[in-house]
Amino acid sequence: MIYHEIRVSGEIIASNVRKFVGYETLKNLPQKKSKSDSIRSEEKEFENGLTMWLVVENESDIINSNRLFSKTFSIYENIVPPLFDYYLEKIRVHSHTLRSIQGKMKQKIDGLASKKDFRAKNYKKSKEKIGVLINKNIDRAADIFCQLNKRIAEIDAHVEGFDVLYLGDKLRVSKKSQNIKKILLNIVSPFLKDFESNGVEIVYTFKDEYALQNKIEIDYKLFNLAYSNFIDNAIKYTMPNSKIIVNFTKSPDSFFISITMTSIRIDQDEKENVFDEGYSGRYAEADAGDGIGMSVIRKALRLTGISIQIECDYSKSFVVNGRKYVENTFVFKGE
Repeated sequence: MIYHEIRVSGEIIASNVRKFVGYETLKNLPQKKSKSDSIRSEEKEFENGLTMWLVVENESDIINSNRLFSKTFSIYENIVPPLFDYYLEKIRVHSHTLRSIQGKMKQKIDGLASKKDFRAKNYKKSKEKIGVLINKNIDRAADIFCQLNKRIAEIDAHVEGFDVLYLGDKLRVSKKSQNIKKILLNIVSPFLKDFESNGVEIVYTFKDEYALQNKIEIDYKLFNLAYSNFIDNAIKYTMPNSKIIVNFTKSPDSFFISITMTSIRIDQDEKENVFDEGYSGRYAEADAGDGIGMSVIRKALRLTGISIQIECDYSKSFVVNGRKYVENTFVFKGE
């Protein structure tokens, strides 16, 4: 049996060594390096405070052969640091995004009240001072509340997105009957100002009946995550002064949500690639982020039992300010 323990700055981040019966004795040995008839172990420290400890038990061919033990150790040695660097970079990307959102929230609040305006001998006085500022600037205060609502939605999307990307099937899925029209309206509301700034109108072609045909079984958090990321991409890539058409149909066995928009061109050979983590569309590079948005969308939808595919109508192609657009329809199918 081969056991391993991975630590960062002394903190254990992955380990199955504790299953080893001689763990308590072995862990106190100098440099955690030992060899006997039934056990052989070695530890190595890498950069970034990363440490790997490998323990081989009851594998006599590996224990008694320096070549085999070195080869086994080398396999772990070549896998662990790149894997650690990969996840460290992902954490840095998410951390940067959250700091950026936090900075935008602070900037918006600073437009109404500075730190000096919050300063008071007690909370009651502080609240009264801010209340006076709000009453004098009702429109600006309302705009701040709307923007904070948007930023909170963005934070939720990134935090939940991190879980979906790196926990995946380990997440607990809880499906409940939901009114899909209400959900779509709720999710898009914080982003309406962005669409309106680009002259983009969202049109819902649902039957105006809040009845059973508009209800579907989904995990709300996962669907909210997927659609929030979808909307974020739509803001960046929809052609200015155009419409987004949202439709919903339901049969006894399945339902379809179709979103048709004139958005950044997606070539036939990249329809699947756009859902890969780290991939940015061929014509989307100018506004490309870290390439996780579409990946999160597909993974979150899959976890709640919904597939997504793209249908492109290349007969409806446009070029605006040097950017190529085409009519794209994104089809969400659930069963």
